Amino acid sequence: MTRLYTTLLLFVFLSVPVFSQEPSVQENLESRIHGDPNKDVTVNGLVLFSQIEVPQFYTNRNYELAWTDKKNIKDLLESIESAYDEGLDPEDYHYQSIQNLLAKKKSSSLSNEEKADLDLLMTDAIILYASHLLEGKLEQSKLRAKWDVEKNARPENVDSLLTVTLHNKQVKPALQTMKPAHYMYALMKVHLKNLRGQAEEGGWPRVSSGETLKKDMDDPRILEIREFLTATGDLKSMGRDQESVFDQELENAVKKFQTRHGLAADGAIGKGTIEQMQVPIEKRIEQIKLNLERLRWIFHHPDEDFLIVNIAGFHVRRFTDREEVFNSRVIVGKYHHESPVFKGEMEYIVMNPTWTLPYSIATNETLPKLKKDPGYLSAKHMEVMDRSGKMLDPSTIDWSQYSRGNFPFIIRQKAGPWNALGEVKFIFPNKYSVYLHDTPSRSLFERQDRAFSHGCIRTEDKWGLLMSLMDDPEVWNMEKINEILKSGETTKIDLPEPINIYLVYLTAVADKENNLYFFKDVYKRDDAVASELEKPIYDISETR
Repeated sequence: MTRLYTTLLLFVFLSVPVFSQEPSVQENLESRIHGDPNKDVTVNGLVLFSQIEVPQFYTNRNYELAWTDKKNIKDLLESIESAYDEGLDPEDYHYQSIQNLLAKKKSSSLSNEEKADLDLLMTDAIILYASHLLEGKLEQSKLRAKWDVEKNARPENVDSLLTVTLHNKQVKPALQTMKPAHYMYALMKVHLKNLRGQAEEGGWPRVSSGETLKKDMDDPRILEIREFLTATGDLKSMGRDQESVFDQELENAVKKFQTRHGLAADGAIGKGTIEQMQVPIEKRIEQIKLNLERLRWIFHHPDEDFLIVNIAGFHVRRFTDREEVFNSRVIVGKYHHESPVFKGEMEYIVMNPTWTLPYSIATNETLPKLKKDPGYLSAKHMEVMDRSGKMLDPSTIDWSQYSRGNFPFIIRQKAGPWNALGEVKFIFPNKYSVYLHDTPSRSLFERQDRAFSHGCIRTEDKWGLLMSLMDDPEVWNMEKINEILKSGETTKIDLPEPINIYLVYLTAVADKENNLYFFKDVYKRDDAVASELEKPIYDISETR
């Protein structure tokens, strides 16, 4: 009887359906983060960006939800929306997925799994967006060689910083600190917004091709030019009378446009100027976006005093206390001999410099000339040495037996007005052996495109730069400079204080007067940046 009773009880127990309880939010988060150590943290199959910080963050808070405050959620969404104004894509930061879950939460309720999804997406979004503001969306050095700027340092203990940010309800201020602090970044964003607004209204007026237009000419195309320059802000107003006449006001506007586009500001509307006027507004918007990305790579916390060479703009400038105190045209490396992009520290100046030819120049350019003309070295004021520095008589050398693979000599050009480095060079030690220097070929500075060197930067206002850096007009003036030049002695001059110098590549910039400049993409770098920038973040993971 007892056995029968026990059997019946067991049958009844097994016949009753057992309902498994839904895992809690904490259990969902814990299993998602630590369920399988060999798998990434995902949400609906999407691998999250932050595979280190997210697990640390939730482990430290015992897998409790982080985004429970309405203000934090609202501020995060508004911040992600504003990514568009930074030239970034809100969808990279799970914008629509977060919105969908929030909408479902408002209309009904979320499962514990969905609550975990929403929290993970928002946490990943703020870390990813902060990373892009601080470092850029793309990996600069992988897009193109010779971009050697160190990444901006990430904050330490991101998980703890995020905890404090959410506790103090400081989402927006925290993200703001991640953006470049330089005024140019803020002004470029203003221009991006303005051009996008103009594009939505139809863009810029069309400008027709034709013969060169000059002051005092009367031509129907002048009206198109006036409309265009009014739209771009170079011409204040259309004017009511003589709209088809090329007057002084229009010439001034044309010169301003030419200056802003890296053209010779002669006031004549020729082929080059027309070509720039015919660039679609969408292309200019793209240029601003990709250069905002470059600014995120390099301009977060600029020094109080620094030099900057914009390779694409063919200029070197010095900024002190955020004010431009020096400006000079420069010549940069030609295509396939590109000037590198990096940050250095200028330490000293050399007057009456000698020039030791790089091995590549000595073997690829000088050696073939020596084989044809043994007197070439003497004509160019050059001397030859062995690897130990011992002077050799070039007339005793059979140059025909040497090639790039077995060239055992050092060739050096003597100091003097003939020297390829001119009368002065400015040294910031670096692995590229690049520096700023003078040149005897002064006429090249008048060229519109000034990419002629093998990588070094030739500076037009050499003495202006020297006196600016020495900052002691009573001692370092032209009288002192001429005295050293006359001596013919190679003279090293240490700077009073080393100064940081940035060699950068920007094809769109803004100045403090809010003028927007566009420069030629002389190294053909823009397309690659623009293309990668448009890709969703999960399509460019290989570049990070």
